Amino acid sequence: MSGIKPVRLWSDEPSPVDLLAFAAVAETAVEAVLDDTLDPIALGVSGPWGSGKSTVLRLIEGDLTWRSTSQDNEQILVVQSDPWRYDPSVGAKATLIGEVLTALQEELKRKGGASEKAQNLLKKLAKRVNWAKALKVAARSSITLQLPTLDDLSGLINEASVDDGDEAGSKTLDEFRTEFDELLKDDALSHIKRVVVLVDDLDRCLPETVVETLEAMRLFLSVPKMSFVIAADEDRVADALRDRYPRSERSDPEEEPARLYLHKIVQTTLKLPALSRFDTEAYLLLQLQNRPKPELGADAFTDILTGCTDLRTKAGSLDDLKVPTGLDITGERQFAARLTPMLYEKLRGSPRRIKRFLNDLNVRESIARRRGIELDIAVVAKLMMLELLLPEEFNKVLDWLAHGQLRDQLTELERLAGRVGSETSAEEQAAAAETNNNEKTQRHPKRHRPARPPRRRQRRRPRSSRTISFAGPSCHRHWPISTSALTFI
Repeated sequence: MSGIKPVRLWSDEPSPVDLLAFAAVAETAVEAVLDDTLDPIALGVSGPWGSGKSTVLRLIEGDLTWRSTSQDNEQILVVQSDPWRYDPSVGAKATLIGEVLTALQEELKRKGGASEKAQNLLKKLAKRVNWAKALKVAARSSITLQLPTLDDLSGLINEASVDDGDEAGSKTLDEFRTEFDELLKDDALSHIKRVVVLVDDLDRCLPETVVETLEAMRLFLSVPKMSFVIAADEDRVADALRDRYPRSERSDPEEEPARLYLHKIVQTTLKLPALSRFDTEAYLLLQLQNRPKPELGADAFTDILTGCTDLRTKAGSLDDLKVPTGLDITGERQFAARLTPMLYEKLRGSPRRIKRFLNDLNVRESIARRRGIELDIAVVAKLMMLELLLPEEFNKVLDWLAHGQLRDQLTELERLAGRVGSETSAEEQAAAAETNNNEKTQRHPKRHRPARPPRRRQRRRPRSSRTISFAGPSCHRHWPISTSALTFI
């Protein structure tokens, strides 16, 4: 249909721009993984699903890449790893080892080729992974839903290959670490200051994948120059480990085997701060601005982003946000201010859930527009908040619509709401009169007036008249409910 504006959706991919002020978290992680006194190290970045952990990993990667390109002799090799996307037919442990070895091989090619010693070490390390057994173990685990045993996992590495004249015999985990250490110390890789493996979505994996991935990390964490940053909800990872390390009934939550095992590998965890009310409103406003607009260039958006960051530091309000000359964001600012109280309370400031709400809102508005119905997007947003916050009352409204009672019921609700408001005004008048009388008594102390009866409490609204307030800074207005808007909820 020509002439209809395309629907605008927000991607769930990690943002390349720091809209959540998580740069401080990323910088702290970078400084830790590059600290020579903490070599090797594994850090955790913990937070609930949708809290921005993947975005923090992207910020860390960008910082490390920038530092690496600025100095030739101390470069940082970044390895991206996502166990959630691993091929289940191979196994997490073998895959992670393969990712690290492949990254080193590519780095050697980039520098003009590996020395004969480095090439031999790479071949040896690759052969230590028994790929045939990796396939077998992974297949058995996926079918029977059983975790691989410790012997199985060790067997992926310590069974020797006798090809190409290799000496037969038991190849231990210590030998793998020794050979890997020799590889990193080879002259061909002397320019590498650190190998940083960024592990994402570990908290979404099945228990066997979690265990195998952590086991693979253990292989590398006794070798200098190795660092890991694991973005995962620590509680969910601990839940996955409990299948392998069950908790006794009387154990302290911090002393349970699953957490002790996890903390043995991950030295410390950076917990993502929860979004404040200001953060939620700023994130909404930035998302509404972060879209193609003729009058909004990259510089203008950067100015708005910088302004939000400054106000956050000063504990200010978005009412004080300065916008570039000629740019009017009044509508977006009011819209964000109205939605913020409810999104902050109900969605706990989750960035992913906020974007999903905006996507759902735009999809419903787009469907209505393609049916020839122009909706007030603010009304649809209000009804969606009613759907989120008061599902029973929302279903009641839909029931009224189905039975043709919506207009009459809303009229009755408005009447009840108006009556409560009138009573409140009367009480306010009584309070004002009482204040005036007290002032007169103070001016004429000899005159004694009888004590007034205690003020009557404001009567609570009936449950049927519960409303949602969308008032924000400098915005106090009611949004009417339309039957056409209800049709698209």
